[in-house]
This record gives sequence, structure tokens and C-alpha cells, in this order.
Amino acid sequence: MTATRTPARSTALPYQAVAVGAGLAHLAFVVLVVLGGYLAWLQPWVLWLHLPALVWGMAGQVRPLPCPLTDLENWGRVRGGWARLPASGFIEYYLTGVVYPASWRSRMPFVVLAVVLPSWLGLVLR
Repeated sequence: MTATRTPARSTALPYQAVAVGAGLAHLAFVVLVVLGGYLAWLQPWVLWLHLPALVWGMAGQVRPLPCPLTDLENWGRVRGGWARLPASGFIEYYLTGVVYPASWRSRMPFVVLAVVLPSWLGLVLR
């Protein structure tokens, strides 16, 4: 049996910072997907960020897509001495059971859609 070496604190810290930064960027991306249409009411240029984010988020509901932010976070976590995210990914690990109940997991795409559609209607009616 081989022992797993924990990196020295000074060498682990930059990788841990990458992992935390990727996690925060991922959270910002999720907020952009869900609330980007409303943000575009105040700052119309946000629409150009929201559109591709929304397309990526919707595509991820239709088929499994590898997430570059999850990959980056895992890269930093492993090199920083932390465990990888579970295979279920960022949303399942950080948001399910924290931001919304785990029993809502299958309903959340519809809840997100119910939040996004009025924002688009508001943009059209402006």
C-alpha cells in the first residue's frame, strides 16, 4: 500500500487558490445563467454574456457536457491536497441540499426556466 503524500502548505496554497477561484467563477456563472436576463435590464451589454451562458446551461440539461470550470477546480484541488469534487459535479456538491432541497433536484431545471423566462419577457417589452 502506498501512502498519499500531502503537499507542503507553501506549495499547496497556490493550487488551493486556483480551486477556490474556479469555484467562485463557477458560482458567478450559475448566477449569470439564472439572473443574467434581469441584469441585462440594468446593463444591456450583460445580454451578450447571458446568451452563451444560457445556451451552455441548457445544453448541459439535454446532454452531459464536460465543464471546464469543474475540471479546473479539480486540478487545483488535487494538487492542493484536497479531494476531487464528486462525479456529480459542482451544482450537486455545492448547491443541492444547500441552496435548494435535494428533493427538488429533478425540478430545478424548470424552476430556473420559470425564473429566466420573465427576464426575457421583460427585455422584449422594454
